[in-house]
Amino acid sequence: MFLEDELGLKHGEKVGLDERLLAIEQLPQIAKILNLSLSWKQSLNLHGPDGTEVTVEGEGEKLEAVTPILEGSIPWTFPRISPEHLRAMIRDLIPCNEGTGYLNPSPWEREISSARVARLAPGEVGTDKPEERETGQHKLETGLYNVYFHYLNPLYISSIGPRESFSVTSFMVSIQGSSVSYTLVSREPFVMSFEHGNVKLDREVKVTKSTSWKEAKPHRLAWDVMNPVLDLDCKPKFKVSLFRIEPSSVVPVFLKYDGGINMGLLNMDDRPVISNIYLAARITSASITDPRSMVEEGMEPEFDRIRVPIRRWGYLSIHLEVKRLLEGLLKRKIISS
Repeated sequence: MFLEDELGLKHGEKVGLDERLLAIEQLPQIAKILNLSLSWKQSLNLHGPDGTEVTVEGEGEKLEAVTPILEGSIPWTFPRISPEHLRAMIRDLIPCNEGTGYLNPSPWEREISSARVARLAPGEVGTDKPEERETGQHKLETGLYNVYFHYLNPLYISSIGPRESFSVTSFMVSIQGSSVSYTLVSREPFVMSFEHGNVKLDREVKVTKSTSWKEAKPHRLAWDVMNPVLDLDCKPKFKVSLFRIEPSSVVPVFLKYDGGINMGLLNMDDRPVISNIYLAARITSASITDPRSMVEEGMEPEFDRIRVPIRRWGYLSIHLEVKRLLEGLLKRKIISS
């Protein structure tokens, strides 16, 4: 189940808080998602950045507290979306002939570095897969004395600074100076050490340079390295987008397909958003579940699109019943070369 393997927690269990859990900003929301009972030395009403509140059983008068109780990095990244479930969606929803093809699993435009830079449309299904060339760096000279750091913690991007020296273990780190930013991502956790402008790394990482760290969309970069372009064992009849998700702050953290779609979405921004989900299918029914209440709420789809509200730093479960589009309607979604 989502979050159980990554954090070593089990759904419905009683958990005594240790230093690792006390450093998780999203602990209240995670406790709701996994239905955890929390305990510690002090009785608390614990508040997370998304607005979730949970009770922590302990001694003494119950006090109000905000996360994190301790400062720290808990290496975590977005899980890989199941290739089998994505391929099953294509078999059911996209006409396919004998041959091979590819799927961009990212529900946003993806840039591929190969002999030339190639851009794949959101959820692009096609027949001629571009070969991606992996590049990485072991060290970096930024020319920056002191900077802000933004690094990926479970379901959250933590921030600290400005500092002239800092070390952290993470899957994603953004280094922000006055007018330039460097975002570092890897599919394995790496140790980053910054000292007076010089960055040392214990493994090769992908580096993206931008003006600001938010411009680089670091959560998408971290998601992309965990979800490479997929090979298909059939040749799609049309080059179309299987799915697309907007705005840029919203990322899928799991997807299961069994004739219907179950999906978890996370808003990686400090503002609430209305997320639009577009499919190469007709959505016949839709519902959402907020982990704070666990009440399923029906939503009205707009043929091939559904609009759902997601709170700041919030997580939402979505269930969609879908049907294959008539070929004439699917042709309208063909991506122009």
